[in-house]
Amino acid sequence: MADEHWHPQQQSLVLEDGCYELRIPYADPRELIMDILKYEPDVDVIEPKSLRQLVHERLASALAQYRDILT
Repeated sequence: MADEHWHPQQQSLVLEDGCYELRIPYADPRELIMDILKYEPDVDVIEPKSLRQLVHERLASALAQYRDILT
């Protein structure tokens, strides 16, 4: 993920704990959510909370499709 160029105005930083932080401006979250989901479970959306909620909803919806396997 760190090797990809996502947006001309992206900001990235390697944190002290070794995590990679990436900030990307966006207008429509749909395409960004698909990119985020490609890296699950190795990615965590911190902010904005609205994007975090949308990713959560998408993951919950996907998991619900397999609920019969879990019971």
